[in-house]
Amino acid sequence: MLKKIKIYYLKLKSKILTPRINRDIKKYKYIHVMHNDKFDKPFVDFLNKNFDSTEHMVLFYKTCKDKPPTLVPRGKNVYEYVYFKDIKGLLGDNIDKIIFHSLFMPGVVDRLYREPELLKKSYWGIWGGDLYNAPRDEKNDFVRKNFKGYLTGCDEQQTIEKYGTNHNFYKSKYTFPINKTMLDKLKVIKNDFIQIQINHSCDESTLEMLDILSKYKDENIKITTVLSYGKLDYKEKIIKKGKDIYGEKFEYLDKLLPPQEYLNYLAQNDVLILNQNRQYGAGNIFSHIYLGKKVYIKENISTYNQLNKYDNVKIYRTESIKDLSFDDFVKNDYIEQNKKNIEKYLDEKYLVDIWRNIFDAK
Repeated sequence: MLKKIKIYYLKLKSKILTPRINRDIKKYKYIHVMHNDKFDKPFVDFLNKNFDSTEHMVLFYKTCKDKPPTLVPRGKNVYEYVYFKDIKGLLGDNIDKIIFHSLFMPGVVDRLYREPELLKKSYWGIWGGDLYNAPRDEKNDFVRKNFKGYLTGCDEQQTIEKYGTNHNFYKSKYTFPINKTMLDKLKVIKNDFIQIQINHSCDESTLEMLDILSKYKDENIKITTVLSYGKLDYKEKIIKKGKDIYGEKFEYLDKLLPPQEYLNYLAQNDVLILNQNRQYGAGNIFSHIYLGKKVYIKENISTYNQLNKYDNVKIYRTESIKDLSFDDFVKNDYIEQNKKNIEKYLDEKYLVDIWRNIFDAK
């Protein structure tokens, strides 16, 4: 009965929202298709501040109430939609580009497969999971292989290897809920212990790292992790293992915080360890590096190679931790170098130049 009520509600909501979208879409040059995520509002605010909002329509998929309302993008050019299949006019001559900010939105891949002509003006903004965890079938492979352009910060090689697509890549970066101004104003309080954060979301790889770090359990440390989102099926296992190994030295964050509060939380860390098996948590990485924290990432992850090879930012290998003494584990010799070289990613002007290049691309 509840399922029938939900379906009826969504159909009614779509009936109300869709006509306005189909009427107004004729006014816009660029169409942004987004899902309900914490990065959406900062990006839309950035977009409308630095570009002509009358040229950019934001189609925002949000049919549930699982995010704080403060994270919902607002603006005259922001339209909530329910069913992507109902949106008309995407092939209009007025539209230059359709930019998909990830492929997590329901119905998007299905429609692009049924209407491949849409791909000729479509760009895939790769987020990570939509690349690494994409289903391998005819429909998904066809769509992902045939976009006109690909927007990514560091997953170009992975996309080429997986789909054989080797053209029209554009560098892209997102604005984060935490920005350089907030970081510069922050007063970091130094603890009398070493605080180590494992991952930035709930993930099974946290369990492995809790075991690896157990050799340091008698040191003056605190182990933290974020369990407010991600693979929440592992939450209780992580809590139990953390308490069993580290006792009162283990803490976790299991609620979403406003950006400033979350930054205050991150600022207490001395070490960030990302043990996931794919590119993840760029905002967390940049913030920690800018604040002078030591960051470990797995060597085969694209962000590790991008930062070390191209940006001269010293990132440490997560795989090395099992062989390190505690002193070597916490030692950080590249604080100033790293802060200087990561700063551009937090600079709004740098982001404006990147996105202008995308919008102007032929």
